[in-house]
Amino acid sequence: MDFYDEYSAYMPIDQLKMEDGYGHDFENKECPHLLTCNTCGHDEVRLIKE
Repeated sequence: MDFYDEYSAYMPIDQLKMEDGYGHDFENKECPHLLTCNTCGHDEVRLIKE
């Protein structure tokens, strides 16, 4: 969530999960990760289990 805004690195992770736009990441204990393809530059967010 470092990309959320300039102050997000200082916020508690569970608080960020309540506001990050991913509806069930807090209750499912998942973290959104930004993945980028080095070949084509495609970006996508994947939810990874904690």
